[in-house]
Amino acid sequence: MTSAEDNGFPVDPTALRARHDPRPPSTLKPFAPGDVLVGATLLNDPQDDHAGHGRIIQFDAELKEKGVLWLTGTTHLVYGLSFAPDGTLWAQDPWAWTTVRVSPDGRQLLNLQFDHRAFSKVHFMADGTLLFTEMLDGDHQPEPLTTRHRPLPGHRTHLGDGDLWRYTPDGELIEMLEPEVHGGMSGSMAVTHSVLSPDQSRLFYVSETGPRLMQFDLANGCQLPDLRSGTEGDRTMMHFDLSLTPDGVLMVCMGNRIDALTQDGVWLRSYPLPGFGWSIIDARGGDHACVGNWFSGEVVKLDLESGEIVARTMVAEKCMAGIARYLPTG
Repeated sequence: MTSAEDNGFPVDPTALRARHDPRPPSTLKPFAPGDVLVGATLLNDPQDDHAGHGRIIQFDAELKEKGVLWLTGTTHLVYGLSFAPDGTLWAQDPWAWTTVRVSPDGRQLLNLQFDHRAFSKVHFMADGTLLFTEMLDGDHQPEPLTTRHRPLPGHRTHLGDGDLWRYTPDGELIEMLEPEVHGGMSGSMAVTHSVLSPDQSRLFYVSETGPRLMQFDLANGCQLPDLRSGTEGDRTMMHFDLSLTPDGVLMVCMGNRIDALTQDGVWLRSYPLPGFGWSIIDARGGDHACVGNWFSGEVVKLDLESGEIVARTMVAEKCMAGIARYLPTG
């Protein structure tokens, strides 16, 4: 099926069938510069602690709520929010194997499915191709959580391969790369959070909760030395989401702080944050970073010069899995 809405993208047929499922009305507004979009599923399944009604909440630049989009075609957490060059918001549900898109005017477009895999994020390459990162590797389900991932088609227990998958916009696979992954605390976490270098030659990434900050050479298809690696089990070296400032500084969520590093892994400074659980970040604005806490459900706006929190809002506990600021160019 093709339409003006999918523009030749591979439409997810499962999500298409679910399009008319009952859902609350959307109050999402057209995106305005500085808006903050947060993937925050309403968890409502007593048998699955990551399942519920998918939603994306919209805040203005000062974290005042503007609207909510209730998603169709998702089943669990909404991961890896990122904006395409045309201003469309993309996100992933790694449980449903579906890609969500939201137009700049606030409408959910047809969901896409590039493969039957748990993708965590998509990167928009300069040549127009799409680089998807795979969230899972191996066979370990996330104990002691009650959520469960689907095995890959044709497998009884195998959840994923932890690879990088590059597609044309119409869904043709043109490259598959095999980066090293750590596994994280569950043993199955692969490329859970990632960011491209400014020239798109390298991918910086982590396996959530793991001690390694890794990098992969996309130009030559090979692993590069870790930017840094901590001791196994060291709670102070758990890596979560990461983002890049306009001047090229890596900002890495470390649970109780944000670490600022050069692209060679040199530590520049840390930004302490209250409590533990700071796990999603967007620092692309430069002056400020928006950071979310998994456990408390709080989102803050952090001044990157002073280190002070200048705005904050409460969303909900244990449901936020992606954050992105709308920063249109031109």
